[in-house]
Amino acid sequence: MRVSTTPKLILVEDTYGVGFHRELLRKLGYGDARVEVCRLPVKECNPKLERGVKAKLLAKGVPRRFKLLIVIDTEGMPKDDAKRNVLKHFKQTPPESIRVVTVDPKHEAWLCVGLGLKPSKCASNPELELEHYLNKPYEKRYLSTLAPHINLGYLSKRKDFKEYVESLKWLLNT
Repeated sequence: MRVSTTPKLILVEDTYGVGFHRELLRKLGYGDARVEVCRLPVKECNPKLERGVKAKLLAKGVPRRFKLLIVIDTEGMPKDDAKRNVLKHFKQTPPESIRVVTVDPKHEAWLCVGLGLKPSKCASNPELELEHYLNKPYEKRYLSTLAPHINLGYLSKRKDFKEYVESLKWLLNT
């Protein structure tokens, strides 16, 4: 397997998602991979998204050629619609440089399932299930602080997580 020298970037929706995805990378064996995880520079529905991402890449000294993985929540929207809402803002980016993975309905579902909670309840109301698990109100910061406790075996059955793993392989290899 040949590792690419093309700069790689994973963009996620919020600050706590950055730590969450860094931990997932570590657990998946990509902790030492040369990939940066950052927060989206603007909301994924913002027309300035492509300019913001390119500005972020240029500020880091990234050349014109790069690979980008964007991970977003579906928030109940059909997966293809959520992807299209992001990709429509990348008209100047070559399609082979970008992938979008959607988490259904949101990242908290991955956390919930990864902690061994009931998948059907995690899919319908992950925050409520996490509150029962924690015995206190759920706060967004728990996304990154509980990530080290995730069991990837539980997540490996989820279609959206499988797509994420496949997209990571695409991102990290030529």
